[in-house]
Order: sequence, then structure tokens, then C-alpha cells
Amino acid sequence: MTILPRQRLAIIGSGIGGLALAVALSKLGLDETLEIDVYESTAKLAPVGAGISIWPRAWDILRKMGLEKALSERSPPSASVSPGQKVSGFSYRKSDQKQGVPIVEVKLPCGPRAFHRADIQEVFLNHTSSLIRFHFCHRLKKYNKTSNGIELTFYNGKNLTCDLLIGADGINSTVRNLFLADENGNVECSRPKWTGTVAYRSLIEAEDVRKVNPQHPALEKYMVYCGKNKHIVMYPIMQGRYINTIQFVTDPTKEGTYISTTGAVVDLSEDDIPTMYSGWEDDAQCIIKLVAKPSKWAIQTVDTLDKYASECVVLLGDAAHGMAPHLGNGAAQAIEDAYVFANLIAAAHGQGRTYWDTKRITDAYNLVRQPFGNFVVDATRQQGRRYDLNTPALQAVNEGDFIPPCELADLGRSIEKGWEWTWNTLVTGDLERALAVL
Repeated sequence: MTILPRQRLAIIGSGIGGLALAVALSKLGLDETLEIDVYESTAKLAPVGAGISIWPRAWDILRKMGLEKALSERSPPSASVSPGQKVSGFSYRKSDQKQGVPIVEVKLPCGPRAFHRADIQEVFLNHTSSLIRFHFCHRLKKYNKTSNGIELTFYNGKNLTCDLLIGADGINSTVRNLFLADENGNVECSRPKWTGTVAYRSLIEAEDVRKVNPQHPALEKYMVYCGKNKHIVMYPIMQGRYINTIQFVTDPTKEGTYISTTGAVVDLSEDDIPTMYSGWEDDAQCIIKLVAKPSKWAIQTVDTLDKYASECVVLLGDAAHGMAPHLGNGAAQAIEDAYVFANLIAAAHGQGRTYWDTKRITDAYNLVRQPFGNFVVDATRQQGRRYDLNTPALQAVNEGDFIPPCELADLGRSIEKGWEWTWNTLVTGDLERALAVL
């Protein structure tokens, strides 16, 4: 009896998307029947960024993967409500003036769950099978399709082979560059583009905030302080011990331009943030004054792609749909990608085949993930414009200008509507459609 070799999956990148895929494959029992390797360019896993919000669509997936208990222990409890009731999600205020005014209080059937990125990584690693192998200091240089599979070449000189390549290597994805060059010879559309926005990220100890303002709303809930071409997001994480805060500053004329990748993240920024928010209301100023040497990020996105996969190469997470953070859904979309793709692999593998038709798998993945991922990219862009008072109706508004209550009410309704898909839909229907065409 001839024993056929096991199919080989190579996951490039061990961020949220790559780890979510490793967990999903583990939970589906595919770790015992497939050769699964994760290749990471760094010498060890290290969390980049700080807070992550998980909305109902992604939380439903994490619950189905058996991670609810472990993750709940690392997040403030989500408020439980009776049927028909709603809880406070985000509170929005026009804050670029001494006396801020409310815009909208977005009410949700259930609140988002806030985590530190390191906590999610740790839970994912704890639920990843020991049969899945991690390889560090493996930065992908190129891949080539051969009759024996996909040959991977790494900058450390290693050459390896796989049957299915998953690019989960972030917004500056090497796999995406090679994928687009292979598909249509156009690598320019692969290059990330600057949104014109710079974000300053930091964590502040909640006790430090309490000393200044014991009643500060960000100690208990998500807050967004809005102004012309600027806004501030803040919310509690790590059981409320810290406030995750991000200050966004945008130059709309720079949207769509390019920056060097080396300038995308700058630790310990020395920029004068308080001056940028001079004249804003006290609750915003309170947090700004406590920010100490934040990391500085140039927010980049990628052009929407016609497809996220082709035969034996798959793009996942930011590699497929790098987006701005204004809907807090970048990590969640990577989790959705991973869950759908893992279930497609399980379905194909469970049909008794010794070798899959990878094109059918990738076609099914494209069917549901490409249109939805691209939708979220655009929805996120539009939401960010609302926070920055840059909607068509507010183009003439300058920082600190009075905005009539009726116009603020219109803005509030559009902000609330921009969130609705995050709790009105689940990935289940999309997965069923993908499985049906497999």
C-alpha cells in the first residue's frame, strides 16, 4: 500500500490572522492530517500595537472555536441585556471647542470586547496544536510554482516547499506583491498607500486618569472625541487597568500618496500632541496631557483587490484588505478570513480526497471574502471621514466652528448606521454559501 504524502500548508506571518488560522486548523483536527508550518520574519512573537476591539461577528467565531472562556478572563465583562434592550457602545462628541457637545451615543445589542493584542496572541498560542511548527527569522523573499508544489525562498537562505501558501504577512505583504505580479504583472497596486492620517498610540494607567478626573467616561466605556481633521479614541482594556488611547491627525490632501515603509511606525514619538489639540474640551485634554512618548503610525491601506486567492496562493487579513482602524475591524476581518478558509480546507479534506482541488477551495474563499473584505475597507474609510467632520455636508467647517444641532444629528445618524453591519450580520451565512459551491 502506497502512503501518499500529507498536504503541506505554509502560513507566512504570525500576526492575528496567521495565529487565528493556526487555531482554526487545530480546532478542526487538521493538525493531525496536514503538514502545517508558520513562518515568521522576526526572532520571536512580539505584540505590535495595543488595544483590539472584537465585535459580535468575530466574537461568534471565537466562541465557536472554544476561546470564549480564556478570552473573557482577559477582558472587561460584556454587558448582558434583556431581549430588545441595548447597551452603550461608543459615545461621540464634537470636542474641538472649549465646551464640547454630544453627537451621538451609539447603542448596541451587545458591546464590543476590548483586549490588549498580547492577550489575544497568548490565548491563540495556547490553543494552537503543538503539531503546528513555528519557524522564526524566516522572511519570505520569493515563491515559485512548480510541479512539486510551491518553492519558498527565504532571506536566511532556506528553501522549502508547500502545496498551499497563505499570505498573512500584513499590509506590507511580500506574498501580495508576488501574487499580483504573478496574476497580472502589476505590483504597483500592491504597494500600500497613505491615508494622510497619523495615529499616536499609547496606554495610560487608569489610576493616573482617576487622579485627575475620577469620573472620566473613558474609565468605563468607549469614547470618540471628534474635531476637524482630528479625533481621539479611548477605551478601557486589561480589566480596566489601562486606557487605550489613539490620537488621529489627518491631512486629507495626502490621501493616496506613498510613504517609505520604514517610516510607517516610529516608537517614542516626540511630536507635540498637546499643541495639536489646543482648545479642545477638558475631557479630551485630560487624556492628552497624560500621553507620554506614544508610538507614531502612518495609517496605510491597500487598493481593493479583484480577488484574494488563486489556485494555491491565498491572501488573508491585512495582506488582502489592509484598512484604516476607524471601525476597529482589521483584526476581526483577519479572524473571519481564517475561520472561513480553515472550514473550506476541512470540508475539502473531509470528502475523502488524497489531493484537493485547490482552485475550488480558493474560488469559494473569493466568493464570500473578497466582496465583504472590500466592503469593510470602504466602510471604514467613510467612518473615519465622519469622525473628522469631513463628510460632504461638513466640508466648509473649520476647527472649532459651530455646527447646528440638526447637522450634528444627521452626522450622528450616519455614524450609527456605519456600525450596524457589525452586529446585524454574522459570517455563518457567507460560510454556508462558500461550502455550498465547494
